[in-house]
Amino acid sequence: MTNQQKLALLEAILFTTTDPLTFEQLQKLTKSRKDEMEKLLAELNQRYSNENSGIKISDMGGYKLIVKNEYIQNVADLTPHADMSRGLLRVLSVIAYHEPIKQSDIVKVIGNRTYDYVKELSEKGLINVEKKSRTRILTTTDKFEEYFETKKNELKKNLDEVKGELKEVNENKESDA
Repeated sequence: MTNQQKLALLEAILFTTTDPLTFEQLQKLTKSRKDEMEKLLAELNQRYSNENSGIKISDMGGYKLIVKNEYIQNVADLTPHADMSRGLLRVLSVIAYHEPIKQSDIVKVIGNRTYDYVKELSEKGLINVEKKSRTRILTTTDKFEEYFETKKNELKKNLDEVKGELKEVNENKESDA
């Protein structure tokens, strides 16, 4: 198989997979050595880096093709998670920021609708639910990181920065008043 054929095969694999694939899986599927795979991935990354492409290669939790951020709004309703309501996203964001968190703590803030949200998020594979005593402990999964293309610790760091900036703005408003 020529390098161009391997490149085309790699592109087809990344296009058809729903779950990210490891470097080793890609090597096996394309029958490539490590150095060959590195070159193939670099070439595809180069191909998709220009502005004429609406997709790129993600390496979050493995490799797969994803839509570039600037086009997500245009295709969001075509994705499997497009049906996520504001309430569902709100619960998911609370879990992501405070994990591990007790389900009962979220119920106190959001109400009984939390139980339905937790069930749905668990079915989508975005959170883990672990029974502990009379409540459940909720955490996000690797699928959460893959879908939102962010690491949990980076997300928390960004939220903490925004929180700090908001606090600073509010303090400045109070001192101006």
